[in-house]
Amino acid sequence: MPIILHKDIENGEIGLWAISEAPEELELLACLSPADSLTYSTITALHRKKEWLATRALLNALTGEPNLINYHNNGRPYLDNAKIQISISHTIGFVAIMLHQTSLPGIDIELATRQVSKVASRFLSPEEYEVCRSNGGFLNRKLLLHWCAKEAIFKMVPFSDIEFSKDILIKLSDSIQDSGSLQGLFIAKPEPIPIALRYLERDGVIMVWGSTDEFG
Repeated sequence: MPIILHKDIENGEIGLWAISEAPEELELLACLSPADSLTYSTITALHRKKEWLATRALLNALTGEPNLINYHNNGRPYLDNAKIQISISHTIGFVAIMLHQTSLPGIDIELATRQVSKVASRFLSPEEYEVCRSNGGFLNRKLLLHWCAKEAIFKMVPFSDIEFSKDILIKLSDSIQDSGSLQGLFIAKPEPIPIALRYLERDGVIMVWGSTDEFG
């Protein structure tokens, strides 16, 4: 099985899948429903086919049974036949899922080699910008942690008109390890909402996840 990470968390679990299979093998693992088969038939790009199938294969592996993924109008996924909450992320060659029993989850992954310094000013506050600089240049690992953390929080909140540089703030320790914790802050009215996050680097992938009850 290509699950390279299956981690139990409080009231939930996360999984990371490295996509190495052909679409035909993934299709068998995904156990597609008639509705899913119809949707799958409309996907033409090979990499998108594999991501889409691997997401459903990973979900089946985590839950032990086939599940139908649907989407709210704002794009947030939900499970058609289960009460658990789900968040999904993918990057080149990998997909990740977070399941939670009680709260709205958010998970995001990126390749550790992805370069995002050219767009740093679009998603960092001035304070975060300085945190990510060292000796006159950017520390890409810190940039990616900020990016993934903000994406994870974005997936938890029921709003679309969000400016990452102003509405989602991240407090990052100077000491970055292979795993650790982050503190996020969603600037919502009337009061900002703190959101605790965790991060992990594994097999060349940076992953950040968390959950909140504020919008449940």
